[in-house]
Amino acid sequence: MLINHNNPRKGFFTCANNKDTVVPSLYVTATSMIKLEPTNAAAGTLMAGATSLYTSAKVAGTSFTVTTANAGVAAGTETFNYEIVD
Repeated sequence: MLINHNNPRKGFFTCANNKDTVVPSLYVTATSMIKLEPTNAAAGTLMAGATSLYTSAKVAGTSFTVTTANAGVAAGTETFNYEIVD
């Protein structure tokens, strides 16, 4: 996971080999919108099917969690850009 130091509300992550991936961020709030952008073919495939990611939890000032919609396991190779919008 990496934070863009020019805009700390943007960054990228690789999915865990799990149904959940926790992404650390000091800038997330309880009401933040998290925009996800697939950045490789594995992520595009994940988002096109029943395993599509959604933001399942936000812990203000700490992190957000993305989860597969069908509780299927991500391969762990899917990469995404994200943007936190308030």
